[in-house]
Amino acid sequence: MKNMVEQIDSIANMDDFLSFVVQLAMDAKEHPDEWVNTTITDYLGQMASWLDDYSAFDDTTDWEKVDYRTFAKILYMGKIYE
Repeated sequence: MKNMVEQIDSIANMDDFLSFVVQLAMDAKEHPDEWVNTTITDYLGQMASWLDDYSAFDDTTDWEKVDYRTFAKILYMGKIYE
């Protein structure tokens, strides 16, 4: 099985993304000791901090082309979807 970074690098469509999200959730459940940010508050806060810090130096992503509305919708629906 691919490691998480290899899996990120191979995401090409929604099925790949869904597989990654499921794998990430499984990783959090099976290896909580490997997670620095173990609460949703810490996880979201550090995700925002990483984006703020790293986006200025990342030349592998066109940050102007990221669909932020869809990403925001995905994050929000995780809050309320049953």
